[in-house]
Amino acid sequence: MININETNKKHCCGCTACESVCHKKCISMQTDNEGFKYPVVDKTKCVNCRLCEKVCPILNKTHNVFPNTAYVVRNKNSEIVRSSTSGGAVTAFSKEIINNGGIVFGGAFDSNFYVKHTYAKTESELSKFRSSKYVQSDMGTTFTEVKQQLDNGKFVMFTGTPCQVEGLQNYLRKPYDNLFTIDFVCRAVPSPLVWEKYREFMEKKFGSEITYANFREKTYGYHSANLTLRFANGKKSIENTNTDYMLKSFFKGICSRPSCYDCKFREPGRVSDLTVFDCWNITRYVNGLADDDKGYTAVIIQSTKGAKLFEKAKHNLIVYPADPKLLLENDGHMAMENPKYHENRKEYFEMLNNGYNIEQVVKKYIPIKISRKIFGKFRGFFYKTGISSSDLPSFKKSYINCTDSFTLSVIGKPKETRSGWSPTKTICLISCSSCSMR
Repeated sequence: MININETNKKHCCGCTACESVCHKKCISMQTDNEGFKYPVVDKTKCVNCRLCEKVCPILNKTHNVFPNTAYVVRNKNSEIVRSSTSGGAVTAFSKEIINNGGIVFGGAFDSNFYVKHTYAKTESELSKFRSSKYVQSDMGTTFTEVKQQLDNGKFVMFTGTPCQVEGLQNYLRKPYDNLFTIDFVCRAVPSPLVWEKYREFMEKKFGSEITYANFREKTYGYHSANLTLRFANGKKSIENTNTDYMLKSFFKGICSRPSCYDCKFREPGRVSDLTVFDCWNITRYVNGLADDDKGYTAVIIQSTKGAKLFEKAKHNLIVYPADPKLLLENDGHMAMENPKYHENRKEYFEMLNNGYNIEQVVKKYIPIKISRKIFGKFRGFFYKTGISSSDLPSFKKSYINCTDSFTLSVIGKPKETRSGWSPTKTICLISCSSCSMR
């Protein structure tokens, strides 16, 4: 039987294949103190059939050949591109399934902003799947629902992490011609507990409930996407990977699932039909095409079914052929490279579980640099004037009569910007509530 404990958690990706296949219903997914779910077996009900072991994607890893076909694409619908993580490719593929009477499964926020796998049966419902959710999704009964739809003859598309896709296919235990799977190249899956603690902190800070969340909103363009929150009182928060507590925790590798640091699914060839990921360097693959900072999606064809689906969907896409090896080397390196394990990960979760808020925990173990705070605070201004963080000269500190804050002089260099303006401005680093300069 499956036996996951404190010593071997890296051997479970949380896909739910074992729970879903158990006929005796003696396996349940239970949440640990880091917010991740693991299978727990009721030994009084278990008959030791070992089906759970047979469908585990980590115990039964499939290795595939290196793919030889890839594209860089963008949806022809500009609104879909704007609201998508990159180029809106998955929406185009999903639309083909929906238009053939099918159903699409993917990760989405529920009404309380928990991330859960759910389904869409209409084109209008596909919008909930757009934009990345940097949290491990709760699979619930998704695998059994997928099987039911497949057995009823429906076309089904399943989108998820590589381990979720492989877990589903192992659970099904036979190929289905009416199943289409898409995996996305992922860095790791962050803790749902950290996301919950983050939301609690932000709602307290802004004095209102969250009504909107987007991990990859393109407020300042595709290359500078940010985590945007909107609140019921009309306020909003816009932060980037260097200034946001949730994003910083994720990208510093301090809050991801243990199995992600030793992922068994990081290889170019996948069991899915299509693999998608960000295309950050469009100009490397398409000569003469300028990067308009709106986003493109890299798509790798992994199967004959994937190739056929791509052909059917490409009338809704702008398509450029690409070399899969070059794509993976430049933009898809996380398909093959594990994130680094943060040395203070254990202490991070201990502090979070001992009543400290996420701001206090981040300041302790992954503090945000002052220069990042400054650039983040005036990011909108810099974006409008065409200035990037690399354009800024060194900062000269000049303390004021305040023990909690100081000002910094930012002296602009003569250079071409969107407005042709070179700034000279004094900026207050911290807007303290007691400061007379507010």
